[in-house]
Amino acid sequence: MNLLGRHVTVMGLGHFGGGIGAVQFLQKQGALVTVTDLQTEEQLASSLEQIDTSQLADLVLGEHREELFTDTELVVVSPAVRPDNRYVQLAHEAGVPVTSEIALFWGNCPARKLVVTGSTGKSTTASLIYQCLRAAGLSARLGGNLGGSLLEDLETLTPDDWVVLELSSFQLQMLAPLQPRPDIAIVTNLFPNHIDWHGSFEAYEEAKQAVCGFQTPDDLTIFNADDDALSLWPTEGKVIWYGKECWRDRPGVVVGEDHLIVRTHKGGWKIELSDLAPALQSPHGLMNAAAALAAVLVGLELPIEQVAEPLMNFAGLPHRLQPVGELDGRLFINDSKATTPEATIAALRTIQQPVILIVGGKDKGVDLSSLAASIQASVKGVVCIGDTGPRLRELVTEKFEQAQAQEKRRPRPGTSDLNWITSAGSLTEAVKWAWSQSEAGDVILLSPACASHSEFTHYEQRGEQFVAEISRLEDSSKPL
Repeated sequence: MNLLGRHVTVMGLGHFGGGIGAVQFLQKQGALVTVTDLQTEEQLASSLEQIDTSQLADLVLGEHREELFTDTELVVVSPAVRPDNRYVQLAHEAGVPVTSEIALFWGNCPARKLVVTGSTGKSTTASLIYQCLRAAGLSARLGGNLGGSLLEDLETLTPDDWVVLELSSFQLQMLAPLQPRPDIAIVTNLFPNHIDWHGSFEAYEEAKQAVCGFQTPDDLTIFNADDDALSLWPTEGKVIWYGKECWRDRPGVVVGEDHLIVRTHKGGWKIELSDLAPALQSPHGLMNAAAALAAVLVGLELPIEQVAEPLMNFAGLPHRLQPVGELDGRLFINDSKATTPEATIAALRTIQQPVILIVGGKDKGVDLSSLAASIQASVKGVVCIGDTGPRLRELVTEKFEQAQAQEKRRPRPGTSDLNWITSAGSLTEAVKWAWSQSEAGDVILLSPACASHSEFTHYEQRGEQFVAEISRLEDSSKPL
């Protein structure tokens, strides 16, 4: 669509940069842009500062109006907007095209595309691949669900460049009408997630499958061999496997207990756990590293010496198993980006010290029973917060009582009751309780296993408040 002089409604300015990037791009194309968001001007202050509001056709905050979706020529929606949203349906009924920020980028991007998706591990994998490409001297950009927008880079991107995109199921569902064909598609795993948004696990899986469903034999598809469901996914791409169950006699990456074995057509290498950065020295860290190496060493056949530096020095991501302070012998770890039960279970498996866990948030309609079992079996104490808090506390209690009846309860010195499980009405209360229950040598872990929207705007805000609460504890511990 030639956007010059066209009326476009941007639904959801948000805080992560996608809405901002869309507005800036549309204005540069000469479109007459209207922004509408349910949040207030005060809530969106930092985002509004980044766009030229004086050049908007209209700015509607705190509400949506029907005419903004019917009397327009294009609607650009935020990934957080459900497809059955009333206003989106109004646009469809009026014959108004509906698209997204990532679709605008994809349709105009001349560069080679590497897309990472999955239920867990996609941010770390995408970030590590990006660093490897840069270390090898290739021109690369990183974007997608990680935040920000690459729309502003379109003018400088060329067919020789790479864009590494972490894409969510929401973004892929919006891309599907374009029949996206990434040069390399990586799927880290698949667990039930965002059922509240998609309506069913099948719909969630179908949305994810857009990442490889339109590929051709000229493209690469990289799958986690330990996830049986992925072997059934439709793709015409050349498939490369990685994981513990990876074939050991063909190109791919085998994940051992404390090493990786990389096999290519040109040779192979054994990479010891000690050779990797500390941020990758965990079971899920090894899997993320294996996925990245399947792309850069097996798929692109880059020399291993060119990607060694990122592998050895990868610092990890903010809000993902991030140590954020130590006070009186207690280590605080911010894992706010853990928005699925599987991510929190992986965190509990990674940490060896006694854990006081803060868990819970927005209810996405997923099964929490495996998480409850893992909590019962591995933590010293747990405080449940958010919309899922009551259900989580009930499930953990149930698992505890079952284990107690079978005499399989994990010993907790000095307690035979349920005093190690509680609920809190806010993150502030949760941190105070966790601190009161901890002792030197413990880890106080924020790993919510849920989205943040019941109390916070996004997981970053949740993690930032966790850090702020630690500062308050430090201040209160100082002598007067």
